[in-house]
Amino acid sequence: MQKLFTDFKPNTAAEWKTQLIKDLKGEAYESLIWHNENGIDIQPYYTAEDLKQEYEPAFTHAQWEICVSARSKNSKEINAQFLSQLNAGASSISLSLAGVDIAIALKDVQLNYIHSIFFVTTENVLELKKYLEANCDIAQINCSIFPENFSTAKDLEAWSEMISFFKFFENIKTVSVNALPFHNQGCLAYYEAAIILSQLTEYLEFFESQKIKAPAAKFVIKTGVTSDYFIQIAKLRAIRRLWTVIKKEYDIKNGLYLIVETSLTNKSISDSYNNLLRTTVESMASLSGGCNELIVTDFDVLFPTNKVLAERMAVNQQLILKEESYFDKMADTACGSFYIESITDALAMKALDTFKHFEKEGGYFKCIEKNIFSQEIKSQADARQELVKTQKQIVIGVNKYKNEKEKINLTASYIKGLKELNIHNPVLNFELENYFDLKNA
Repeated sequence: MQKLFTDFKPNTAAEWKTQLIKDLKGEAYESLIWHNENGIDIQPYYTAEDLKQEYEPAFTHAQWEICVSARSKNSKEINAQFLSQLNAGASSISLSLAGVDIAIALKDVQLNYIHSIFFVTTENVLELKKYLEANCDIAQINCSIFPENFSTAKDLEAWSEMISFFKFFENIKTVSVNALPFHNQGCLAYYEAAIILSQLTEYLEFFESQKIKAPAAKFVIKTGVTSDYFIQIAKLRAIRRLWTVIKKEYDIKNGLYLIVETSLTNKSISDSYNNLLRTTVESMASLSGGCNELIVTDFDVLFPTNKVLAERMAVNQQLILKEESYFDKMADTACGSFYIESITDALAMKALDTFKHFEKEGGYFKCIEKNIFSQEIKSQADARQELVKTQKQIVIGVNKYKNEKEKINLTASYIKGLKELNIHNPVLNFELENYFDLKNA
């Protein structure tokens, strides 16, 4: 086997480029460079010369939790959904307590044996704590708790008190960053990583200013992934790489727990089964990028026609990746990859530079106050909208290869509800503008 490798002469990057230019037969080499929307020029080939260092794995775990998110606000319906999906193979649940009777929603859900995610307010977090103490062995609970509101310095002050309620429980993660709302507005990968870095820094600066010791539990981040496969792998790895920088800067030992949800920014109503393919690609990117927990959005999330099928498939997609594709048997397969390590470095550096810009503006909360995030994300989202509109970004079954026989009837009230969703989905916008009657909506 050794002879197989020694028989082939290694080529330098310059030699590869010389041969490539020769094969192009007069066409410009620059035509092969992909100018990615994140501002990264992706080359047509990469070699070991592109690696800046010896790379350690960005993560070492292979397993992940299969998480399901409540689709309803009706507590009985939530309970039925959770029990059904847990029995079908899910191992984690995600629930917002707003308007929910927690006792009904979690009836017969054995929290001691699964992971869980809760979104709470300062008003209902005590209700959650009392429920956990009364119905579970709280010392054995493994969960992540996110604030519903986290947009001002006062929100951080209030949340720090909530953190203190659970500070003695090493498996209850309360130092939490939810970047998913930014993601679902059309935020680019590097910008999303920078916002995450900025929000984490607000926590740590607050702890230092108040002379509060950070809780022992892992810090937790929730984010999203699109179908831009390699970029999304690189984004998740870049977040972990930037986390090591933060740990060193603030001299903390906490681990990082990464929750990923498949995107709402690219799902279609037309040919909705294509969404199964999109979420599968996104799931593979999430796992290759090192998520600890994964939520796959239902393929019919924008147009729910068969909840039972969609809920079942959202779990089965992950079960297939785990039980049949063996994604749970390998950790950070991208480590050392000429291409992925290069774009991970590029995204991490651009995110770090962007984070420094946020700091000059006063930090995370000041950027929200000044609308810096919202203005830039809108610009990014509008650019993506134009790509879909002009077919420079292909969406199968929507702006290319549309199924002309497919007939979808949407009521005016339903179209109005879609337009009111707090997401920026250029695919959905294209559909609503071109295929459905909006006059009565």
